[in-house]
Amino acid sequence: METTTDAPGFARSRRQRSEQDPAQIWAPLADLTEAAVAAAGSGTVAITRGFDRNSRQRAKALRDLLARRDVPAIEVTPAPGSDRLLADVAVSAVVNLIGAGSWQPYRLAAQLRAPVLTPKPGTEPGDEVSRDVIALAGEESGKRDVALSHVAVRGDKPAEGRLTVSFDDTEQVIDGGWLTATVTGDQLSVQFGGQEQDERSISTGKIRIEASDAPHRLVRDELPIADFEGAVVLSAEPAGLKVRPV
Repeated sequence: METTTDAPGFARSRRQRSEQDPAQIWAPLADLTEAAVAAAGSGTVAITRGFDRNSRQRAKALRDLLARRDVPAIEVTPAPGSDRLLADVAVSAVVNLIGAGSWQPYRLAAQLRAPVLTPKPGTEPGDEVSRDVIALAGEESGKRDVALSHVAVRGDKPAEGRLTVSFDDTEQVIDGGWLTATVTGDQLSVQFGGQEQDERSISTGKIRIEASDAPHRLVRDELPIADFEGAVVLSAEPAGLKVRPV
């Protein structure tokens, strides 16, 4: 007697979903894929995504589409330490799947000196936009970080702390010191002052800041990133960030 056994409905549904064209999951993926392939060369594409289901699905779909074109890709998230996945990797482009509300894709792209690819806001690709950034380099570690808007240094106990700032062959020691820096082109706009130091404003391409005598806080783009000890060098990087809406 001939018998047939049909697969359960849920199994068929699962197979059908797995065979879906990744490009159909989200309309911008096709253009993002083409732009990432063009930018990648022999390098790797970093895909920045969020933690929600849609973002995970889109990142996986983009990774699958790039794999079909023999372009390696690595997913990273805003979670602390996620960018360690990119250590010793030559990244040629960063794809922003998080959205405009997060600075992480832009900061990562500037840090890696790679363009960030974003979904176009309308029906046509937008013009590439460049933005000046501030590079931060720890004097002891040599590790390079990037700020997109500004950097601030403040003492946890201003009455006890001390800052030493060095710029353009000038050195100044400030008791109870504080400092903020923004960037325009190849110049940093720096303001600093202290307990017995009136506020002073300078323009310079590079400034060294050393904290001593008490804990200080280093703030990058409104986000405290470290208890600051030792010295850090801030440098202006004109057009250090490139954004391509595709």
